[in-house]
Amino acid sequence: MKKILKDSLFILFVVTVMFFVSDLPSFSRTMKFAQLSDIHYSLVRDDTSYKLLSKTRPLLEDAISQINSHKNIKFVMITGDGIDRPKKDDFYSLISDLNTLKYPWYFVIGNHDTTTSGYLTKQNLVKILQEENPSYKFDKTYYTFKPQAGFRVIALDGAKNKGISSHGVLPKEELDWLDEILSKSKNDVVLIFIHFPLVTPYDSKNHEIINAEEFKTVLKKYKMPIAVFSGHYHAAKITKRDNILHVSTPTLAGYPNAFRIIEVKDKSDKVIFKFEFCETNLKDLQAKTKIMTLGGAIFYGKPKDRTAEITIEKK
Repeated sequence: MKKILKDSLFILFVVTVMFFVSDLPSFSRTMKFAQLSDIHYSLVRDDTSYKLLSKTRPLLEDAISQINSHKNIKFVMITGDGIDRPKKDDFYSLISDLNTLKYPWYFVIGNHDTTTSGYLTKQNLVKILQEENPSYKFDKTYYTFKPQAGFRVIALDGAKNKGISSHGVLPKEELDWLDEILSKSKNDVVLIFIHFPLVTPYDSKNHEIINAEEFKTVLKKYKMPIAVFSGHYHAAKITKRDNILHVSTPTLAGYPNAFRIIEVKDKSDKVIFKFEFCETNLKDLQAKTKIMTLGGAIFYGKPKDRTAEITIEKK
């Protein structure tokens, strides 16, 4: 009799546990961040045919104000061409303004940011960032960190080490490092930031990554959700290819004078990316850059390239 009672109580316990477990919500964690690209910050330059360089500071201040008004931003990533010319004073002034962000910010090098013959070499850029930005604790121009459990950030340096070029390139040493980091991140949502897009928003043969196929080969080895965020082409474009999301973000200095805030929700069976397209509140400047820009529709993108919600299923 005691055994029957004991067995009955055990069965009741198992059924009760199963009931409550089945009633629990599915696993989920969320992270939000901002991406600013191609600020082309300039202290003395006149406007070009498509960049409002004389107003880069108020445009940046407006973007910073918008980001600071948002809650729960984990970090802000600048995806290259923070300055329009590799000048020390411009870079220090840019950093001073970025330090008014109330969230940690990080920097990826673009082709406009560095020089091989002047002061702003890659080595000096890293040194300045280490000294002036409390969040930048890295010894190289490519680095990785985990902003939150379950999320892996990988920042890549695609700027060429020799000569002046709009092309991007990823040296073998950096690709091997990327491969190693990805091999250790199979249970994470991987967020890659690089100035030069792997999947371009439009054709421009002198702006592509020279060894793009080698880059793709590394990424194709891995099946976890991966998103690659870039700039360089000054255009808004979002492209999904299997488990990889390619996100191009436009310039702040030219039309449409915009940046992105991205919310990533990691669930047990999928990852959901929610994109908010944030245009400048300085509408007079935006109207001016629209007039200045030929083919503005390409840079503005389609609605699905701006505000979107995209799901990547876990395999």
